[in-house]
Amino acid sequence: MTRERLLVLLRVAVWVLVGACVLVFARRLDWNQVSHAFRGVDLGLALLAVVVCVPCTALQGLRWASLVRGIRRVPRSTPVAAIYVGQAASAFLPMRAGEAVRTELLARATGIARATALGTVALDHSVNGVVMFAFAALLPALLPVPRWMAVVVWLGMIGAVTLVLTFLWLAKHPESLPSGRIANAVARARSGLMAARNPRAVAQAAMFSAFAWTLEIAVTMLALAAFHLPHGLPQAMGVIFGVNLALAIPSPPASLGNFELGAGTALVALGGDPGHAAAFAIGLHAVQLLPTLVMGGLMATNFRKPVPAMPPAGAQEA
Repeated sequence: MTRERLLVLLRVAVWVLVGACVLVFARRLDWNQVSHAFRGVDLGLALLAVVVCVPCTALQGLRWASLVRGIRRVPRSTPVAAIYVGQAASAFLPMRAGEAVRTELLARATGIARATALGTVALDHSVNGVVMFAFAALLPALLPVPRWMAVVVWLGMIGAVTLVLTFLWLAKHPESLPSGRIANAVARARSGLMAARNPRAVAQAAMFSAFAWTLEIAVTMLALAAFHLPHGLPQAMGVIFGVNLALAIPSPPASLGNFELGAGTALVALGGDPGHAAAFAIGLHAVQLLPTLVMGGLMATNFRKPVPAMPPAGAQEA
């Protein structure tokens, strides 16, 4: 109980810190300017950004599906539907708990052990992180950015690659499962990392990740244009990188506060006006949340009946 209380206190402390940063940022804003920025939004471009968000999430699901199929032959539609529902759940659950939701849905729908499914999620985030930092590494070449941002990009790239290599080392199909509960879960989780040893699965996942980031950049550019802000490639990449750095912090439901702080701070760091940056950050968050909630509700119907999972040729799940 002491450990659980410490974790709760740590989460609360982080939320208070993020909330304080948001309040400090908000106090510096001219809210009349923020309101004026919303009144001038190009609704056509904003709606187009919402539409483009839908296939963006589908590509993220296909990225995960490539890794899942590296250990079990499952329909690609199952991980895609699970990631839609998981992202919708994160809008209501704190700490990005939608990741646990998509893990549970995959396990129930396919019969894959929960720990194994969790292993595929961890590998999915690692592959996606490598691709994200590869995109972000281009930012200093496209735009003069603060030195600290360039350092964070390259340190993040090194960390993501190190994590993937660690997963590659840990990936193992156990010949037999230990009897202990924790040891059993660890063995199953390691089996979920086996796709790291499948070059084809990793290459497909990286390809879908690159396509997803490309669409996400397009969404951000459309949103920037809708708010009549500089909407070039460097600005969009800077906003995305800032948002994802902020999302690494434990967050409340829907990442409220974290998302806006990351997007707004990135725009201000690139020379944007604080009022317009705040309006854009709120608008971009809404653009991403709306299709997530709608598609998550529609995709939830896919999990009424379990879908049988077949192991790939020559492989067996422990």
